[in-house]
Amino acid sequence: MDKKVVRASYESCLDATARLASYATSKPFSGASEINERQDTLAADDLIAFCIHARRLVENVGLKELLNKTAMETSDRSLISLWKIIGCLIHHDLLMIFRCETRFKMLQASLTGATGEEFFKMVESEIKTPAYSEPIPPHVLFKSDRIHYTLINLVRFMQIFSQDILPAVIDKALDQGLCLLDDPLQDMTEEERVRALSRAKVLKS
Repeated sequence: MDKKVVRASYESCLDATARLASYATSKPFSGASEINERQDTLAADDLIAFCIHARRLVENVGLKELLNKTAMETSDRSLISLWKIIGCLIHHDLLMIFRCETRFKMLQASLTGATGEEFFKMVESEIKTPAYSEPIPPHVLFKSDRIHYTLINLVRFMQIFSQDILPAVIDKALDQGLCLLDDPLQDMTEEERVRALSRAKVLKS
């Protein structure tokens, strides 16, 4: 295990996860489509960065098999492993994040192959609806040369990785002498630690 690579990958993975968590749990700005669109674009960039660092992290601690065995449901209820999701997101041919129901319905209509007047009739109500006025939980639509169009819930994907994979990574790294968890009191003197803990007890009570 290359401890420097593991540490750097872990930190970068956490950074991307924190940004994605903030995005996924926030609501779009009312009447500010340009800001919401930019957030969607940045979230897609963060998702790719997360996948690159997550795969590097897992491989370097020797937990590729765990990532491959851990699966989640797609929108059509089929199961797909996190290892495959991460690989397809890194090497995607298409990647889009949706949290606007209006735009998602228009995409669904476009995939039917309808054109002209027929297509207009299918999306007439959506054309009249302001973008992001009907937010939905963020979903990721992606495809690659290894997988057809697939839709997953972004929050669920990040939750599974954070709850099922990260703790195993931290434990495996610790077994090999690398503590990835930061101690907020590590740079304090003994006296400063006692004061900080005493204040924390007061706040808790």
